[in-house]
Amino acid sequence: MIRRFASAVLASVALTAGTFAVDPADVSVERMKKDLYYLAGPECAGRGVGSPGIDKAADHIAKNFKDAGVKGAGKDGSYFQPFTIAGPTVVAGASLELLGPNGQKLVLKPNKQFRPLGLTGSGEFAGGIAFAGYGLSLDKPRKYDDYAGLDVTGKLVVIFRRTPRADVKKDPFDANETPDYASLAAKVKLAASKGASAVAFVNDASYAKDGDALQNFNYAGLQTAVKIPVVQISRGTLDHLLADAAGKTVVELETAIDEDLKPRSVSIPNWSAAAAVSLKKNDFACKNVVGVLDGAGPLADETIVVGAHYDHLGTSSYGSLDGPSSEGKTHFGADDNGSGTTGLIEMARRLGAMKDRQGRRIVFIAFSGEERGLHGSIAYCKEPLFPLDKTAFMLNMDMIGRVKQIDDEKGGKADRLLVYGTGTGEGFEKMADDFNPGFKITKFGAGTGPSDHDSFYRKHVPVIFFFTGTHGQYHRPTDTPDLINYEGMKKVVDYGEKMLYHYGTADRPKYLVTKERFVDPDASSSRSPNAQRVAGPTLGIMPSYEEGTAGVKLDGISPGGPAEKAGLKDGDLIVELAGKPVTNVTNYMALMNQMKPNAEIEIVIVRKGIKQTIKITPTVRAASTEKK
Repeated sequence: MIRRFASAVLASVALTAGTFAVDPADVSVERMKKDLYYLAGPECAGRGVGSPGIDKAADHIAKNFKDAGVKGAGKDGSYFQPFTIAGPTVVAGASLELLGPNGQKLVLKPNKQFRPLGLTGSGEFAGGIAFAGYGLSLDKPRKYDDYAGLDVTGKLVVIFRRTPRADVKKDPFDANETPDYASLAAKVKLAASKGASAVAFVNDASYAKDGDALQNFNYAGLQTAVKIPVVQISRGTLDHLLADAAGKTVVELETAIDEDLKPRSVSIPNWSAAAAVSLKKNDFACKNVVGVLDGAGPLADETIVVGAHYDHLGTSSYGSLDGPSSEGKTHFGADDNGSGTTGLIEMARRLGAMKDRQGRRIVFIAFSGEERGLHGSIAYCKEPLFPLDKTAFMLNMDMIGRVKQIDDEKGGKADRLLVYGTGTGEGFEKMADDFNPGFKITKFGAGTGPSDHDSFYRKHVPVIFFFTGTHGQYHRPTDTPDLINYEGMKKVVDYGEKMLYHYGTADRPKYLVTKERFVDPDASSSRSPNAQRVAGPTLGIMPSYEEGTAGVKLDGISPGGPAEKAGLKDGDLIVELAGKPVTNVTNYMALMNQMKPNAEIEIVIVRKGIKQTIKITPTVRAASTEKK
């Protein structure tokens, strides 16, 4: 049921908290349109972290905060709260030469004939070469050993991907299509344990069906602590090496192995390799933009936060739903989240213009690093500029620019808005209805979710999250300002303004724990702007995605979840799960998928340098849809 904001309620609030500064609707819309066309325009170039474009966006936000009378909340009055994101490891340089009989020398072309993989370590290699088939040494599901009788000590070991008979349905090598032992990381560790000094993978027949493509550097992730050079070479290069040593082609060897499941490993005595791989870490220097309107009266020392992330994907294909083909193309991010950022600026203008406002301080935060894992809000919650235990309420706006009309109960049309977090604060259900400026709202209790309110909810701050839903342009270069519903966006801002204004002086809402999880009703596997998350076991943690530390560090705990009940804390490092070592987030997730919900397990954590064993019972993660 749609309930308009009651005039009596508005009058009561206005008398106790100040006077609204009302601008004509068209003025507000034009201001927001101007802001959004800049933020999602060519000058800001998609606002990717670490780019000049995001710095321009930050300066634009800070200037508008200042013009609105909103002070800088940082040290010495700065509008910026700096933090660092551990960026990806990238290849700084790579070379691979093959030296053969009669002075033959093959200098392989990077990205054409060879490419380092994310499993690689930095370093140089010079030595012999051996072909070790599929790089397996197994007792189960079959007795099969590519290393039997093969000396690989100090050599470059060339290995096929996958397993024999990878695509065979009748009598396959293993009924499990993705066995752990067949992963690239497992094969690298095994090769290193046999004495190999470098590894070169080659596409097997199943991966070479549509061409012999070399995998992206990050394809396998940074999954192994074995620091030897790891590359991929073309099948044609392996054919060249095998011509003398085996007298067979790559295809002939694969066919023979598939027929009788007997290894065809061989040393390549007349050839040697010289390789060098150097890596570098691309950490990102980021900053939240934080402004504050001081409070007045007895509640002046308490805080309300309103936030929106201002970063997007920039010109990178990282996170793009158009895949590798989008590399170098500007992802304008008009809806995600130029719209929320524009709404944040507009709220700062409106609230900054209020005369003699009483009540709690209002803190405006434009978060950075959200697209890479809520980094900006996590950074703020770790080092809040105003105490979280005195923060009464947090309002988050992410993708508020695509308000669309749906059928209402009377056979007409109504603007729709998704309102999350109604289960996180006492009275939020009623408040969401009472202050509704005319939306057909869909309410969700969830406080966790794929945007920055999640970080505050995990710190026991009641939250509300406005969201207009996903669409076909989500995380693609086509998310442009001309597709924004500006009138609808203004109405979202009107709604949020009333909430902020109300909680300036209203009783502090009691924080509530909700078991609901984030669901996006617009998600569709046919459109695939979001992936459906399958129900499975969870500990209720927010893992850190920082590299360089073995284990999984906790950046947040889900209220009421297994981790909180077991006494886990932010900063704990999970190093073992049900008797198996945890090396990183990818490995942790793979192990969790093997756990049984509601069955107690033991985990080992490191807290302040001391190992502890803790019993914990994973619960079923509700099937939901992640926006990010």
